[in-house]
Amino acid sequence: MAFIPTPNGIQVKFVAAQNGIPVINVWHVKSESGTGGAALSDVAGLFLDWWRDFVRGGIHASYVLSQVIATDISVEDGEQFILNVATDNVGLITSAPTGAGVALVMSWRTAQIGRSFRGRTYIGGLPNAALVNAQTVDSTYAGGFLTAGVELIDTLAAAGYVLSVLSKVANGVARVAGLLTEIIAVIVNTKVDSQRKRNAN
Repeated sequence: MAFIPTPNGIQVKFVAAQNGIPVINVWHVKSESGTGGAALSDVAGLFLDWWRDFVRGGIHASYVLSQVIATDISVEDGEQFILNVATDNVGLITSAPTGAGVALVMSWRTAQIGRSFRGRTYIGGLPNAALVNAQTVDSTYAGGFLTAGVELIDTLAAAGYVLSVLSKVANGVARVAGLLTEIIAVIVNTKVDSQRKRNAN
C-alpha cells in the first residue's frame, strides 16, 4: 500500500523481545500542537514512563523492552525519535511464564462503531500465576491492565495528546488521509487470546 499521510499523527512502537523472539506493539497519538522532534521525544517518554509504572509489574522477566520509537506519520519519511531503553526494561514477575503466544487484550473504544473505530493491544509476557485456567486470567490481574489503559489515556490527555485509533481503509478502499479517532474507553476482559507470530516457530 502506498504511504497514506495522517494529519497530526504520531505512531508509537514498542520494540521488545521474549527469549529472543520479537514482541512489537503499536499505538497512535493525535498531536494538534505539532508532530516534530519535541513532540516525538515527549510522547516516547510518556509511553516509557507509563510502561514502567503500570505495565512492567504485571509481566514476566523474560520480556525485555529495548526501544520506544515515535514517528511523525503526517508526512512520508517523517521525523523519527528512537528512545533506547537499557535500564528498568524487563518485566518484574519471576515465577513461571505462560507460552509466548498467550496474550491479554486491551480493547480500545471510541465514540463511534465499526472496524475503523476500534483498536486492540495484545499484551504478552504473561505469568502462569495470572491464569485461572487454560482460557482465562484472574479478574484482579485483568483489572490491573484496565487501570493501565485508563492511565495511558489520561496521561496523554494531560500532556495535550490524544490516544487514538488510526484508520487507513474504509469499506475496502484506501483513504486519502489517515483518520485518527479519539479513544475514550478501554475494555479488558479475562479471556486469553493468541499471538502466534510471537512463538518461536
